[in-house]
Amino acid sequence: MRNRGFTLIEIMVVVVIIGMLAAFAGPKIWQLFARGQEDIALTKCRDIHNSVSTWMTLTKKGVPTDLSELEESITRGGDEPFMKEEDDPWGLPYYIEKLGRRKFRICSAGPDGDEGTDDDLCYPEDDER
Repeated sequence: MRNRGFTLIEIMVVVVIIGMLAAFAGPKIWQLFARGQEDIALTKCRDIHNSVSTWMTLTKKGVPTDLSELEESITRGGDEPFMKEEDDPWGLPYYIEKLGRRKFRICSAGPDGDEGTDDDLCYPEDDER
């Protein structure tokens, strides 16, 4: 009667094959993860931009200097904030760039965490609106 099971060589071959697959697929998966973070940040920038536009219409004020201004209630006697500040996928707050009297864009500092660098993600993407 023959013993059933795997030999050490068979197990080592399987481990090597899994390691090779991980070595080839790992970077691609990491790229997809990074792209997903960028997509989330841009979508949130667009949502915040829409909220700021609505806030400006309702309050009849200009572009806020800081997004924290939207954390106040705009209804009389209301205690619910108009909008709560959230962090981007890298754990940093979104920020507002004033482009004119009523023009602005919402940005995330991006993966490097520094505002005003090439990896910043903004909506709208160009300065022309």
